[in-house]
Amino acid sequence: MKNRKDYYWSLEQGDLLPLMLMMPAVLLILCIMVIPLGYGLFLSFFDFNFGEFSVADDFAGLRNYVRFIGDATARRSIVNTLLFSGGAIALELSVGTFIAVLLVRLPRYAGALIRPLLTVPLLISPIVVGLIWRYIYDPQGIFYWFLGLFGMTIDHFPGVTAASTALFSTIVAHSWEVVPFVIIVLTAGLVSIPTDLYEAAYMDGAGEFTVFWKISFPLLKDVYMVILLISGVDTIKIFDIIYSLTGGGPNNSTISISMYAFNQAFMQNNMSYAMTLSMVAMVITFVIFGVPFVRRNRRRAQG
Repeated sequence: MKNRKDYYWSLEQGDLLPLMLMMPAVLLILCIMVIPLGYGLFLSFFDFNFGEFSVADDFAGLRNYVRFIGDATARRSIVNTLLFSGGAIALELSVGTFIAVLLVRLPRYAGALIRPLLTVPLLISPIVVGLIWRYIYDPQGIFYWFLGLFGMTIDHFPGVTAASTALFSTIVAHSWEVVPFVIIVLTAGLVSIPTDLYEAAYMDGAGEFTVFWKISFPLLKDVYMVILLISGVDTIKIFDIIYSLTGGGPNNSTISISMYAFNQAFMQNNMSYAMTLSMVAMVITFVIFGVPFVRRNRRRAQG
């Protein structure tokens, strides 16, 4: 195997095989990520409508970004998106952790039977998940039938029909779909922890919560970081389940920044402002989830 010095020497001698092997991946990333991203940023500085665009006549500068600052609906969409992201991640991690730990503690045959059943929601399209939960939240649906067993009605919890509870209801629907992913990843991490550590803790009289907090959680920090990054990006760009479940309503109480960008692009025929919203969403995603992840990896590499 070539060391690094031999590798650079071979490149100087004209060995282009490594570069040729990387070119398909580089071209793919360039075509599906870099070029569309650059074009979206380009359009955000213009007034672009379908069929009506001239680089010379439609240059807007920072006008779309100034409009964003004064747009109350855009600000509401950002707040909704951040609340949705925080609530969904908290619910997914807490429920997913509880179920994953429970499955690991069950006998092997029981875990092998239950685990595949719990992954079924992960296989359903988010659009379909939204439609499923629309019927669940229907006043005549199973959710209110269940509440009726405890003497509760739609007046006690109006679900997606009221602005006060619509966002939480959407978070529950989204978490129902994503929790299986958390269970799968955490289960893989839990079974990789040596059992000797647990046996020693139990012999010292530690309880289940102490064992998880002192042993499992510290060893699963990297796993949680991966889940946090994937779930965070997924929730910031959330669109499909909101589109099919609430459409952003009622009264914009569930509208996300992606949903608002979609409305601006295809309902209001204002692609440039939609690109501006998308750029803002990208910056928010990078600042909240990208920067901490990069800094953590950099600290680990240095120390």
